[in-house]
Amino acid sequence: MKYWLYILSCCSLVASTMESSSDWDLAEALAQVVANSEMGRFKTLYIYTHTNSQSTGGHLEELLDQVLMIVPNNLQARRLLLQQSMEYKPYVHAVLALVDGLPSLSAIYARIRATQDLSHTLIYMSMPTDAYGEEMQATLRFLWRLSVLNVGVVLRPPGDHILMVSYFPFSALHGCQVISANVVNRYQVGTKRWASQDYFPSKLGNFYGCLLTCATWEDMPYLVWRPDGSGSFVGIEGALLQFMAENLNFTVGLYWMNKEEVLATFDESGRIFDEIFGHHADFSLGGFHFKPSAGSEIPYSQSTYYFMSHIMLVTNLQSAYSAYEKLSFPFTPLLWRAIGLVLILACLLLMLLVRWRHHHELPRNPYYELLVLTMGGNLEDRWVPQRFPSRLVLLTWLFATLVLRSGYQSGMYQLLRQDTQRNPPQTISEVLAQHFTIQLAEVNEARILASLPELRPEQLVYLEGSELQSFPALAQQSGSSARVAILTPYEYFGYFRKVHPMSRRLHLVRERIYTQQLAFYVRRHSHLVGVLNKQIQHAHTHGFLEHWTRQYVSAVDEKDESVARIASTSYSTLDGIDGDPSLSESEEDQQVAPVRQNVLSMRELAALFWLILWANLGAVVVFVLELLLPRIKLRKILRKMKSDIKKQISKLVRK
Repeated sequence: MKYWLYILSCCSLVASTMESSSDWDLAEALAQVVANSEMGRFKTLYIYTHTNSQSTGGHLEELLDQVLMIVPNNLQARRLLLQQSMEYKPYVHAVLALVDGLPSLSAIYARIRATQDLSHTLIYMSMPTDAYGEEMQATLRFLWRLSVLNVGVVLRPPGDHILMVSYFPFSALHGCQVISANVVNRYQVGTKRWASQDYFPSKLGNFYGCLLTCATWEDMPYLVWRPDGSGSFVGIEGALLQFMAENLNFTVGLYWMNKEEVLATFDESGRIFDEIFGHHADFSLGGFHFKPSAGSEIPYSQSTYYFMSHIMLVTNLQSAYSAYEKLSFPFTPLLWRAIGLVLILACLLLMLLVRWRHHHELPRNPYYELLVLTMGGNLEDRWVPQRFPSRLVLLTWLFATLVLRSGYQSGMYQLLRQDTQRNPPQTISEVLAQHFTIQLAEVNEARILASLPELRPEQLVYLEGSELQSFPALAQQSGSSARVAILTPYEYFGYFRKVHPMSRRLHLVRERIYTQQLAFYVRRHSHLVGVLNKQIQHAHTHGFLEHWTRQYVSAVDEKDESVARIASTSYSTLDGIDGDPSLSESEEDQQVAPVRQNVLSMRELAALFWLILWANLGAVVVFVLELLLPRIKLRKILRKMKSDIKKQISKLVRK
């Protein structure tokens, strides 16, 4: 009997020793991951333990003590949370979770909708032993729904094995968003090392051609899809979307939002995105502005901003300077007065010479000769002065008039090529002071009134369509007494100016009302936020966004002569424009030609044409008068003679 008791006690001691050794191996494996992976670089390690069975609680507590003994004390601070739920942490952090099964893990994440892939998470589950079992598959699907991607689940199957299991939602082997268990690492008990030092392999660097659906709508200069079979996009956001799809190797799916859904996105609660991300799309873009103060009640997350949109005012031009007024623009009024004064003094001097110096031979028409000299003509040789002082005066006059003529011709050429307008407002305060009617989309009224408290509500009028649709009507009001302005993003006017020649009849007030940043929207705390942010940073770093901005909207900062117009993109859209309604098809094709011929048009030479016409008409009138006046005078003489004869006859009859 004693012999058997001795045998049983020895076997119990051996089993206890083996179990203790196995626990230490497990603790060593967990501690190595914490210390040697990305988890070791964070300031705080959050440790959660949760059990649903009392029989496993003591084992997990003992394992936690062993892990803490092995991890270096100076490695990082720790926070222990026993039987508590996790709170969302909006920063990169490390999590160690010790649980007995999926119900305990669900209890830890009970308050988390998603983590935005901000955590490197190491999970030990004591009860599951099959890496490919149903409970492990359910655990990985649960982690995928919460966007916990940088995760390794440690299991201890029967035998002397420790495995790390994870999943790859996009892979060439399993397909697209198929969550399947993969053994990504093994702990080698003999060497007390993990087989691989890459504990958290990348999962979203390559989507292997899988489909990611984008919710959007067509709206230039942001995004338009070319239905020509190429599947390409144009616009700032379209180019960015294509850029990311090629970098990440995913196929772009499109969910076209209808008008009601587009209008619902302006609701600050953003409830429409619950429906979109729950049933239709993985992410969205469409000129959505970044909201730094977006609270926890907003049902979506946003990427970092990829484009700065400036909200500005575009006004009509009340009236252009007339063609005759343009003729005086090369010189300032003071210079014109000086020129007129000099000519008057020269004429007075000639008048004195004609009256008081009869012995000097002068040209028959001295005033005409003076005008000829001023206009660049020549004197006959016999009228050129013989003495040096007189010649010096003549040369001075010739040089002075040459400089004036050259300056005038150069300035006149430049002015004839421009549509110089009459004092358009340069600041927002000038627009408000001049009582412009400001047109805007109804959904923007609250933000505008908050940004411009001095704006009176009676000055506001809601746009019936989009800004792009309203620009042609605004341009057509230029030259009238109407004072109208459209409140619009900077890029809308830039795109309109590159497409439509009538944009030269619009004026951009350079002062900004406010600036908003455009961002992608995804479901709340989606793992795609990090992916999108990396691509946006990549695009900024390599200048792609600046390139697309110059291509589509930079004409707003160029001179009229250098605007390289692009052909209008024809598309079916909620808020699009399709050509200039005031131009015929052939005229529009000529206007949008990329290179403008460097010649003066009839419109630019209108003033000279009308002056020549009026001068010739005046000459005809004078000619007619010269023909008629002698006859009129003869008739007057005859009438006078007849009246005198009648008077004489009447006197004789009376006598």
